[in-house]
Amino acid sequence: MDAILPAAGLASRMRGLPKFLLPTGKDYISLLEVHISNLSDICERIYLPTRPELAPIIKSLDFNFSNTEIPEMVTSTMCETVNNTLSISEANNFILIMPDTFFLGEQPYEILDSNTEFCNLACWKIRDEQRGKLGEVRFDENKNVLEMVDKKPDNGFEHAWGALTFNRKLEQYINNQDPHIGYAVKESVNNGEKVSVSLIEGNYFDCGTPEEYIKLLKETLLS
Repeated sequence: MDAILPAAGLASRMRGLPKFLLPTGKDYISLLEVHISNLSDICERIYLPTRPELAPIIKSLDFNFSNTEIPEMVTSTMCETVNNTLSISEANNFILIMPDTFFLGEQPYEILDSNTEFCNLACWKIRDEQRGKLGEVRFDENKNVLEMVDKKPDNGFEHAWGALTFNRKLEQYINNQDPHIGYAVKESVNNGEKVSVSLIEGNYFDCGTPEEYIKLLKETLLS
């Protein structure tokens, strides 16, 4: 299994600041370094696709992980970034995690199905302040996804998703024009594909907005 940590966005909501470099707590380890540390022992390769101007900054962190690669690319969407990365990987199964996220409690790296036949979503109980900001899912008693929505306020689903493992079979649904890979997963569900859910105990933080990042710091620094 290879890992993909797409970091080729413009970070416009954070005024261009690379969100994945934000520190996570008292030890000042960045969000990106937390993910790479957790993935290094369970993945053959870790791909960190990023924009050319960000590559020197990332390389300066000196991860010391020989299985990490930093392909440089300029893309318009996260889906395009993922497709470009898939074209250089030889793996059949992948784990995809956004590098500006943080998991407090159980870790999806250990719970997601690394050998999924199609797609496995890591899902958390959604907090009230996250409604309308995340992708949400509804699933049956067998933990198979029935419906997905993206950033829909007052939707009423109990769970949001924030990471996934997938087989190359999902690749046919990844459209470069779509903003993120959740659109591919939703399209596959609508087409009758089996997408399963792994429930993660704890909290999921999408640090793409200042509000969510401040919430994380309160949990890690002040609790």
